[in-house]
Amino acid sequence: MSENNSEQVIKLDVSELQKALAEIYEKQFAELKELLKPRPEPVHATTESVDEARSQFEKWLRGATEAVSGVPSTFSYRRDLITIPSKIAIGLREYADVVTVERGSKEAKWYKIDVPAFSALTSKTVPSEVSHTITTVTAPVVERGAYQVVGYEEIEQSVVDLVAGIERTFTAAAVADLDKVILNELDTNTNEYLAGGKTSEADLTSSDKLTLAELLAAKRTLIENSKRVPRPGELVLVCGTKQYHDLLSDTNVIKAADFGGGEPVRRGELPQVLGINIIQTDQVSTGSGSGGITTYRAHLFYPRAFGLAVSRELTIEAFREPPKRAISLTASYVAGAKLIEPKYSLKVITA
Repeated sequence: MSENNSEQVIKLDVSELQKALAEIYEKQFAELKELLKPRPEPVHATTESVDEARSQFEKWLRGATEAVSGVPSTFSYRRDLITIPSKIAIGLREYADVVTVERGSKEAKWYKIDVPAFSALTSKTVPSEVSHTITTVTAPVVERGAYQVVGYEEIEQSVVDLVAGIERTFTAAAVADLDKVILNELDTNTNEYLAGGKTSEADLTSSDKLTLAELLAAKRTLIENSKRVPRPGELVLVCGTKQYHDLLSDTNVIKAADFGGGEPVRRGELPQVLGINIIQTDQVSTGSGSGGITTYRAHLFYPRAFGLAVSRELTIEAFREPPKRAISLTASYVAGAKLIEPKYSLKVITA
C-alpha cells in the first residue's frame, strides 16, 4: 500500500492590512515630527514686583559674592525694621464715593439733581411747571509719588531688609498723602461753624475750644444746611489732635454716666459722641486767631459728601541699574478728590 502525501497552499490577501499599517505609521511619524519641530518661544512683557526684583537681585548678588570670596551670603536679616510714620494716616478713602477713571480720561464726574417743591393744585387747571437743576461735579486727577535709590553695598551690608522697609514706608505714605488730598479739598468748603459764636476765624480766642456744646451746635448747623437727619453713627468728624483732646477733657464728656460708657476715662478713647464718629489726625489745616493763636479746621460730614477719582492705584516699581550698582524704587498713584455736595459737609473751626 502506498501513501499519497498532498500539500495544501493557502494564500491570504494582506494588502489592506499593509495599507492600514502604512497609514498608521505615516500619521504617527507626522505627529512626532511636529512635536520635535523647534518653536520660537513667545515673549511676554512682565513688570517685576518689588518682591520679585529683590529676590532676583539677592540671588544674583549671592552668586557674585560666592564667586569672588567663596563665602556664601545668607541674607538672613538679623533685625526688624520699624516703620516710623511722619503723619497720622486715617484712611479717609473709606468715606469717599470712589470712582475709577476710564482709560483715556483725566477726570471723573458726578451728577446732582435738586428736589422741587410741591404746591396745591386747582381742579381743571394746569399747574405751573417746576424747575430742576442738574449739576455736574468734575474731579481732575494728578500723579503723586516718591522716589528712592538703594545701593548694592547698602543692601549687602545691612542687617535689615532695606527694600522691603522702603516698600512699607511708601505704602504708609500713600495713605497719609491721600488723606491730605481729601482734607485740602474739604477746606474749600465755604460752609463753616466757628466756635464761641464768632463770625470770623481771626476773632477766635484761646477759650473757643472744641467742646460737647460746640459739637452739638455744629451738628445742628449741618442738619439745617443739608436738610438731612443723620442715622445714629452716620456722621464723621475729622479733627486735629488738640481738638480731640479738648473734647476728651470736656467735663460733660468725662461724666461717663452721661456719656453712656467709660471709654473716655478708663481707656482715653472717644470713638463716638452725639452719634458722631470722632477721628483725630495731625493733618487738618490751621489758621490764626486773635492774638496770633493757632486755630484748627475740623470737618463734620456725611459719608460720600466728597468723591475720590482714581486713575491708577498705588504702584511700587523696582528698577535695577547695574552701572550705578543700585536699585531704584518708585511709588506713585493717580487720583483726585472733589467735594460733591458742600451742604453735606461743615468746616468746624476752633482754637
